[in-house]
Amino acid sequence: MSNGMSSALKNGGEVYNEEVDDALALLPRYLRVYVSHYHDDFYIAKSFDPRLVAQLMVEGFLPIAGSSRFLLPKLHLERCVLQLSPDSKLHISKSTRKKSKRFQLSLNEAFDDVVKGCHKQHGINWLFPPIVSAFRALQKETIDYGDCQTQLVENGSFQPSGTIPVRFYSVEIWNAETGALAGGELGYTVGGIYSSLTGFTKEDAAGSVQLAALGKLLLQCGFLRWDLGMEMEYKRQLGAELIARTDFVREVHRTRVENKDLVLRCNGRKNAKEIIDFDRPDNDATNTKRRSGAKHERT
Repeated sequence: MSNGMSSALKNGGEVYNEEVDDALALLPRYLRVYVSHYHDDFYIAKSFDPRLVAQLMVEGFLPIAGSSRFLLPKLHLERCVLQLSPDSKLHISKSTRKKSKRFQLSLNEAFDDVVKGCHKQHGINWLFPPIVSAFRALQKETIDYGDCQTQLVENGSFQPSGTIPVRFYSVEIWNAETGALAGGELGYTVGGIYSSLTGFTKEDAAGSVQLAALGKLLLQCGFLRWDLGMEMEYKRQLGAELIARTDFVREVHRTRVENKDLVLRCNGRKNAKEIIDFDRPDNDATNTKRRSGAKHERT
């Protein structure tokens, strides 16, 4: 970056310029031994070490695989992100609310079955065995120890100044009547941001209910942003908006320190409708005056 460029921002490590989005500048120097810029919004590494995968997560990269030989961390030019706090933009349709009573939501109950569901619906896609193994290791560490510790490396240094927790989850949606797995996804948290990786659905309405219930659970647990990756119409309908990757990385670096103690919790299987309706005005007898405006609610 030239000296004449304005408004360089320092936050949690690298220097960002509001006028120039430089792919190499967005790759922290301490990671360049292991990771290189590949093309466009893709980077490349030969290691699937869970510690490297987690370290990429705390730097804003979405870790995916290009094959069983190469990790292809992605830093989208524009990230589709849903604001949860303040002023949640999560939108849940009346149809989804109505159907949600048929389902239950859980966390970290069926990692392997969620992976199988993703493979069956999408094929291998980017979810190759080495990255599945890395995700499984991160999830096990989350279950056993509460999180996966990564290094906080600031201001272009090569020396860590602290630790940052990453927490990995499988999210399951179950048919409440039969107990069968109806859909699910894989994702992780860094600070106040939850990132969705991939998911599947095999029952009508299960996908939309899972997204709605997960969104409300994130809200209840205090999360600020829901990272949905690349733009798709259903994500827009959910309330997500596009943000530039420099802004996204800057937000990751801020929240990974300020909100590192936030934890996504769901004790056992919970009815999806109860999660979705948890803070609706018509659930509180003292708020009867607000019911007339319920049709305008945007939770």
